[in-house]
Amino acid sequence: MEERLSKKLNRWAKKGFSLVWNKQFFTFLVFLFISFAFWVFTNLNQTYKQDFEFPIKLINVPENVVITTDIPKSVHVSLRDKGFNLLNVARSMSGSPILINFNDYADNSGRGIVSSAELTKFVSQRLPQGMQIVAQRPQQIEFYFNYGERKRVPVVVNGTFEAAEPFYVMQVRHNPDSVTVYAARNQLNAIRAAQTVPLRLTGLTDNTKRVVFFQTAPGVKFVPERISLDLIVDRLVEKTVQVPVQQVNFPASKTLRTFPSSVSVTFQVGMHLYRSVTADQFVLVVNYESLLENQSSRCHLSLKSLPPGVRHVRISPQDVDYVIEDNPDSDNNGSKH
Repeated sequence: MEERLSKKLNRWAKKGFSLVWNKQFFTFLVFLFISFAFWVFTNLNQTYKQDFEFPIKLINVPENVVITTDIPKSVHVSLRDKGFNLLNVARSMSGSPILINFNDYADNSGRGIVSSAELTKFVSQRLPQGMQIVAQRPQQIEFYFNYGERKRVPVVVNGTFEAAEPFYVMQVRHNPDSVTVYAARNQLNAIRAAQTVPLRLTGLTDNTKRVVFFQTAPGVKFVPERISLDLIVDRLVEKTVQVPVQQVNFPASKTLRTFPSSVSVTFQVGMHLYRSVTADQFVLVVNYESLLENQSSRCHLSLKSLPPGVRHVRISPQDVDYVIEDNPDSDNNGSKH
């Protein structure tokens, strides 16, 4: 009997403790929520400075007008106010952009300007009353346009392109090779080519692609506004061929003989040209006029021409022994010099 009573008392005690603990925990949560709400209210009631970007859109542009320099996509502003108001501005940023009416600002010179005061007015219309604009960028908005005046100009690539050893830049290609430029008539007359922005690439070891934009100015628009640049890189390999020595400007009665009669020409060439470069593409000469005052029995060899794509050419030997013989059918008696 006593044991049964003891068990009942234990169960009642556990239930009571559980009930008290649940009430305490609930009370704790209530006070935690109140504290958090008070903290949020206190902080949002303080003054802060925060940056925002308001999107901008140019509207009512006539169909026969080409915008050559568009307005920026947004205006960046720094605002100061209480946290509540700044939070409301942030929540409203997903609304429609600030609309700039083309007809209100375009003039006869092909230019439109939204002044700093007018731009500030557009921004202020999106803000709660009394909110302070600390900074605004840009200060004013400009756009340029024309009525379709254009011409086609070639593309000029401005760049320095260097490969790492033992590679070299075999070819620089760009697409397209010409573009259409839109501008006012006086600007069009001065534009001879579409110049890319300067580009420097070094240490290249493989074919490389880049997208490059054009250097432009207010009121000038290139279509397309960029080109695709392809740099073809090849590996340099060394090759040696035997090239015969030829005489240049010799009289008909004279013949040159060199020892040896042919020499080694060693050079570097890209792998894609290795098989196609042959000895007969090199012209190695001795000029008769250079021998007239030569007091030595040796003459200096020089290359008159070499195939494209060949570089770092070396001749071995560079100087050879020589004699000048009279032709047998001449009036001379076969003397040697």
